[in-house]
Amino acid sequence: MTRARWDRLQAQYHLIRDCISGEDAVKDQGQLYVPKPDGMTTDNYNHYLDRGCFYGAPAMTLRALVGLALRKDPVINLPPRLEAMRLNATYENAPMQVLVEDMVREVAAMGRFGILLDFPADGATANTVPHISTFRAENIEDFETGFVRGRKVLTRVHLASDEDWEGADVTYELILEAGVYQFRRFVRDQHQNRVDVGEINIPTVNGQPLDYIPFIMVSHEGLRPEHVTPPFLSLCKVAISHFKNSCDREHAIFLTASPTPWIAGSIPANKVPHQIGAGAVWTLPEGTEVGMLEFTGSGVAAMKEIMEEKSETMISLGARMLSSTVNRNETIDTATQRTRSELALLHGVVVSVEAGLNRLLRLAAEWVGANPDEASVTLSRDFIESSMEPKMIEQQMKLYLSGIISRATLHENLQKGEIVRADRSWEDEKDMIETDGGDISPIIGTRDE
Repeated sequence: MTRARWDRLQAQYHLIRDCISGEDAVKDQGQLYVPKPDGMTTDNYNHYLDRGCFYGAPAMTLRALVGLALRKDPVINLPPRLEAMRLNATYENAPMQVLVEDMVREVAAMGRFGILLDFPADGATANTVPHISTFRAENIEDFETGFVRGRKVLTRVHLASDEDWEGADVTYELILEAGVYQFRRFVRDQHQNRVDVGEINIPTVNGQPLDYIPFIMVSHEGLRPEHVTPPFLSLCKVAISHFKNSCDREHAIFLTASPTPWIAGSIPANKVPHQIGAGAVWTLPEGTEVGMLEFTGSGVAAMKEIMEEKSETMISLGARMLSSTVNRNETIDTATQRTRSELALLHGVVVSVEAGLNRLLRLAAEWVGANPDEASVTLSRDFIESSMEPKMIEQQMKLYLSGIISRATLHENLQKGEIVRADRSWEDEKDMIETDGGDISPIIGTRDE
């Protein structure tokens, strides 16, 4: 990656982070986002910036998107050997469900998130399970791809770390060299030359080196290792532009809103008024004229119109992704189809996050000798509430009682209608019914009989 492209990407990530963090983070950047007007002193600029109001559309939109994606809890299945990852999945000891939420949030906003599967460097035993290290978009500094056995794969990745070496930031290098995965560390000296630190580490599984890099770049456009435009970039740019207009408008109102008295004529020094208000009396020489300066132009109104236009733009960029309601005159199916088209970004995020996690979990199962088919994470695609209406439940029961569908199919339909929990299988439901003393014997005349 060229330095110019790297700097541009970092600036975009920085902009999005600040906008999502909110008004204080944006204002803390000072002239990075709102240049100081010509001739304005530093103190006046600080007041100018402080009077502006940042509209937090990016943060509100992101919270709503994550809420829609995780409206239903993800279904996490793990083989017994990997069960510890449910509550301790990452290098930072985060549970699997928290990892899923972090990934959805990062991919939806930044368009990129890195996950690396690894074993603990120290203290590993026969019962140790792998963990997942996570890397934000701005920490993925560079990467290269190549063709291995006819497939395009990562052959080198540079990742910024939180380690330091004699005061210099350490960069991780994951590299596939001569078909063997190697892990290296290096720093940059004062001339930006690379200086390797520590020893080259060749990770092994069951005594054998890996012939692939266990790192996945997840984006809203899939798992392909490539650069993508951050989904929230346009929304955040409009939010910053709106904030600039707010600073200008508030400053203009501050300068023009208060009427200012004026006096025309020759006034002795001892007759110059020093107070104003209902209780102050001015004694002025004969022939002196007095009046009030008041703002009468349309400049401030024009600023208001511009801000309203940009507010509408932010709504069109972000709010349609949050349209999860059913119109009064449309069916659930119609609303579902409409919402899926409006939530294309969120659907891509959910599919990619699910695929990335499943790929690493299958690898983790293979590393510990467990069945990969038993490791999976399933995220719901039901972004709108679609609880089955009582009339539909009655129709489902009629289908079952008439022998058209089985009890297992009835259970699946009730799951889709959000009557039965999505993560509870028919076998589990039967066990719970028996525990409660219920009767699950086939009904005469049904297919189950």
